[in-house]
Amino acid sequence: MLQLPKDLVSMEAPPTTPRLAERYRSMLDFTAEFAPLEYPEVEVAAVARRAGVSLSTAYRYFPSAAHLLLALHRRQLVELRERFTERTRNARTTELRSRELTGAAIELLQMRLSQPAVNSCLDELVVPADHELARLIGEVDELSWSVLGRLGGGAARGKSIVLMVSGLVAAIRTGRLLPYEAEQQLKDACALLEREISASRFA
Repeated sequence: MLQLPKDLVSMEAPPTTPRLAERYRSMLDFTAEFAPLEYPEVEVAAVARRAGVSLSTAYRYFPSAAHLLLALHRRQLVELRERFTERTRNARTTELRSRELTGAAIELLQMRLSQPAVNSCLDELVVPADHELARLIGEVDELSWSVLGRLGGGAARGKSIVLMVSGLVAAIRTGRLLPYEAEQQLKDACALLEREISASRFA
């Protein structure tokens, strides 16, 4: 389990002025280079140096590595939602919708596997319910559930797939499953879900 420092300052909302907004984006861009590391190896100061952003600005918006990594993942999920929303506009048949659901689920699995630092924030970070990071984690959870829920017939189904992704990532990281085995299990689960949705439409 990951514990946060107890003396963290509060993060500021994402900036709206062009100059600061560009520095904020730059911090997230360079955080993506650190996300494949393990969580203890990610430092705000190191990301700020790579991004050419002053430490005072970096810590104003990202008081900890967890803030950085979760903000990065939030942006990735927004991009994932936009891509699959566009692609599913033309997915008229059950087969096409099933393919899109499976594609989004596998992309989420690969995202989590390729970014251990992000995955640790989502699965291992201990955050008090009243901490601001709890809100950020909640936003990330809602985004991931909604992305898959739109394709899978509702938020509850989306949540089930996201929880399955978390379990599969844990199984891979502990050596109980190979990545290709996890992908196949996820494909099978999405296919079953899509058949259930199709059956309910015609019931």
